[in-house]
Amino acid sequence: MGDINRIDWQNHDGVNLSMINDFMRNQFYDNILRDGLTQKSCIDIGFGTGLLSIMALKHGAKHITAFESDPNRYELGKIIIDRLGLGSSIDLVNQRYDHDTAKADVIFSETVNGNLWQEGLWRSLPRSVGQTFLPGRYWLEISLIPCPERFARRIGIECQNTKNFDPGVDLDENFIDLINELMQSNTRSQPLQFLSPGINNFPHQIETAWGWMPYMRPAMENGMVLARYELDAERACITTQDQTIGIDWSDRSIKIAVDIICNDTCLLVPRVGMSHGNHVLTLDTGHWGPCQMPVILHQCHGRLSVDHNVYTGNITYQLES
Repeated sequence: MGDINRIDWQNHDGVNLSMINDFMRNQFYDNILRDGLTQKSCIDIGFGTGLLSIMALKHGAKHITAFESDPNRYELGKIIIDRLGLGSSIDLVNQRYDHDTAKADVIFSETVNGNLWQEGLWRSLPRSVGQTFLPGRYWLEISLIPCPERFARRIGIECQNTKNFDPGVDLDENFIDLINELMQSNTRSQPLQFLSPGINNFPHQIETAWGWMPYMRPAMENGMVLARYELDAERACITTQDQTIGIDWSDRSIKIAVDIICNDTCLLVPRVGMSHGNHVLTLDTGHWGPCQMPVILHQCHGRLSVDHNVYTGNITYQLES
């Protein structure tokens, strides 16, 4: 039996304040639900607070069957529907939706996370061509960003003194230590991490000399898209830089590959997002945060393979010389 008093409005999926206040997310969904819902039957996967269902009714949906698997959020949903007098417009079901659970004219969902797939979206995607599924297109981009070697060698080191001078460019270490001495920071520069030729992993969720996740700023501002795939749920196909193929639903990952030449040091940063028509939402611009699986490439050449797991959202890289 569910209990709304157990709901954590700051952290729980579907109801946390940072999500339901994410105006870019909300405007994106409001825009993609604006057309084509008049007098249509709909399915809402992951009711939460009912925000998407309320949007759908606003845009003319005839009836909504909403799925909410969490018992506490299901109880919350019943209260919201009752208090708003929407019992004739929304049927709330306390179970997880699967692609063959129920049928409707339009299906919409926001069961994604920062790595796109982890909340079970893959199991909800329609297995037949032509079903209206919103947003409908989901993509991964791998951005390549040249960076100074010093920046790459410090990006995975947790900062012990936030008042240290660290310019993030390749400079004489004696100069950097002298500035810190004159600033009276009393802390010499920390040892730099070693970079080996090829793919270098580094800790992502730490406070560095340049703040939290500093690899995202260059990715958003200067990143060159090295490889990309886009999954179209309504056409049941995946498009890469090389080809468009039908989805093999038995696969556990989507794979893309590209030839790469990196003579110096580069950041490789994944970004994920959703789109419908001309409306695009990159997930790291909202409450989801960045994809969190970047790596450093150092002096490497060869065929880079990227696997994006559709059950966990994990991204793995492999370099073949």
